[in-house]
Amino acid sequence: MKNTISKLTKLLIIAAVALLFISASIANAALDSKGTNFWLMFDVNHTGNPTLSLFITSDVNTSGVVDIPGLAYNAPFTVTANTVTTVSIPVAASNHTSDVVDYKGIHVTSLQEVTVYGLNRYQYTTDAFLGLPVDILGTDYIVLTYKNTNIVNGTEFGIVGTVNGTTVTITPSETTGPRIAGVPYNITLNEGETYELRNSNNAPADLTGTKITSDQPIGVTGAHQCANIPNGTTYACDHICEMLPPTSAWGKNFVTVPLKTRLNGDTWRFMASQNATTVTINGVPQAPINEGQYVEQILSAYSAISSDKPILVAQYSNGTTFDGVTSDPFMMLVPPYEQFLANYTVTTPASGFIGNYINVVAPNAVVGALTLDGVPVPVVDFTPIGVSGFSGAQLTVGLGSHTVAATLPFGLFDYGFDDADSYGYPGGQALSQIAIVSSLDVTPEIATNIVGTQHCVDGLVKDQNGIPLVGIRVDYLISGANAGAGFAFTNTSGIAQYCYTGVNIGYDTIIGSSGSLSDTVLKIWQSALPVDLSSFTYNTDKNDVILKWITAGELNNSGFDIERSAENNSWIKAGYVAGNGTTNEPKTYEFRDRDLKSGVYNFRLKQIDFNGQYKYYNLSNSVEIGIPDKFALSQNYPNPFNPKTIIDFQLPENGNVKLSVYDINGKIVSVLINQFMPAGYYSAAFNSSGISSGVYFYRLESGGLSKVMKMTVIK
Repeated sequence: MKNTISKLTKLLIIAAVALLFISASIANAALDSKGTNFWLMFDVNHTGNPTLSLFITSDVNTSGVVDIPGLAYNAPFTVTANTVTTVSIPVAASNHTSDVVDYKGIHVTSLQEVTVYGLNRYQYTTDAFLGLPVDILGTDYIVLTYKNTNIVNGTEFGIVGTVNGTTVTITPSETTGPRIAGVPYNITLNEGETYELRNSNNAPADLTGTKITSDQPIGVTGAHQCANIPNGTTYACDHICEMLPPTSAWGKNFVTVPLKTRLNGDTWRFMASQNATTVTINGVPQAPINEGQYVEQILSAYSAISSDKPILVAQYSNGTTFDGVTSDPFMMLVPPYEQFLANYTVTTPASGFIGNYINVVAPNAVVGALTLDGVPVPVVDFTPIGVSGFSGAQLTVGLGSHTVAATLPFGLFDYGFDDADSYGYPGGQALSQIAIVSSLDVTPEIATNIVGTQHCVDGLVKDQNGIPLVGIRVDYLISGANAGAGFAFTNTSGIAQYCYTGVNIGYDTIIGSSGSLSDTVLKIWQSALPVDLSSFTYNTDKNDVILKWITAGELNNSGFDIERSAENNSWIKAGYVAGNGTTNEPKTYEFRDRDLKSGVYNFRLKQIDFNGQYKYYNLSNSVEIGIPDKFALSQNYPNPFNPKTIIDFQLPENGNVKLSVYDINGKIVSVLINQFMPAGYYSAAFNSSGISSGVYFYRLESGGLSKVMKMTVIK
């Protein structure tokens, strides 16, 4: 304002900003500022007859109706995707008498989701607000606005009903007319009815901290007819107004960027939703505050703010006389980074502002990849925000609309300045119930996949009572062989599922996070063909089967079980072969399955990784162990020997078999076999422990046939 009234044109014309995740059976979506059903209201501006407008945008072509039942007003509208439709609103919609229920709620309905902004314009004192749809409205609010400074005393708030017969309980922070500070009172609102309480007391009267609760969802605004910021020391004032989120959508973690061109910083308020809340600004804890109280500071640096209990945060542009910079006051809510989105389309006013800017706060993982109108924002434009894991950028933009996108959610704030004039607003936000998030558990803890396949992790989010929460965003940061990032929103079971495909062999560490909560899991990616089945070969050696195969790569492979089945198709373990650890080079393996009876066998490999997970490779080759065509006894091996040797023999028919060892005098030294045996190939072991060196004989007898061979023991 020049002289006694400031000049501000704060125009918000933003394209819809939100992400929708839809599965075949459940829509996993953020609760956000897009919707198909809105109940809105305009607060009283400084003076005169303001021009009231709604700006309606959508990502898709759609249509709808703006209806003000109390004023008998009805205006159909259509929206072309990614454009703005303006609907003029009768000035009477903002004419409220303080502490009186009237019927001036504005109902916006549409076939597809839209984003709605309200513009309350009066020369030199203009502001706008982001409308919040009914599906994200709540029943518990605390008002945030600004104080009276004896220039224009008009701190105020508004309430709009969405359901007939709603009981609203208001506990004002400041005595206002007959309403006593700290003493609750009730009003009843029907759908579309509105209520405004305005305080004109001397400075520093401030309706900030007023508590509002209801038994049905309501919309609440925090406003001032014309505020001087900061602290009433500046000459210019401005109408400020924002639609407030319910306390369930407040957060604990914030990252901020100063307004570009300003020399002495911006005014900030951090308001508590609970008693004994400690706010920490750039690592410095502030004195504890109680519910409805706030910390007010001027910050000139990129900052990280945290709190031990949920808070509401607002950034205020200071008046132009504060630092001599072309500007004027505005109020802009700053969402916690748990409520960021990953894509925004915003617009500057068509004219009237010599400087237009976009502030961005982005996770470090997407710095260099975040795009403005399809072009990556240079890394040099970003400044790290302490050790928060975020970086901020102040971008100068031209007139018109701009799209900013990244693979991880980030914050965006659009604003501009002119002579005693300004506008500013957040590009959008989710409004999930992050204030009640208590736990995050990401599973599976460890998993192994083949490269080229999809792997999914589930982040389960619950409140302090163990109840799963819907619509909560979980961010996923992947480091290792397949570095990347992504996010998902929890479904009705409280699970935020994120899937990706690994293309590189190795380890991935996956960190899931929601606000200050995080959980880490491990993913192992193996070769696409751990076993090359085309390389599988076998041969028989009497009654042994010799298997060979080659691994094309076997990262973290602890080994193979070899299983066989005979004609009855029952699989049994035949043996185990150890793997070669963590190498990724091909390796040839061999296994001998010994002393099999005659018959047909099938074999399969069971590849086991180090955490016990396994995969079968069925080898369809049928291996036959045949029946010998003659009675035979082979020379023992080794020979000479000490102390052990092997004696092979073959039987063409079933029968009683005896295999004996004699000394040179014909005395029996040992009977190795004396039993009935089916036809087939056999081996027997002989141990010479306990006998002296010399020449010995061994004799095989079966079916009236016999054969004797000589062997030598050397000690």
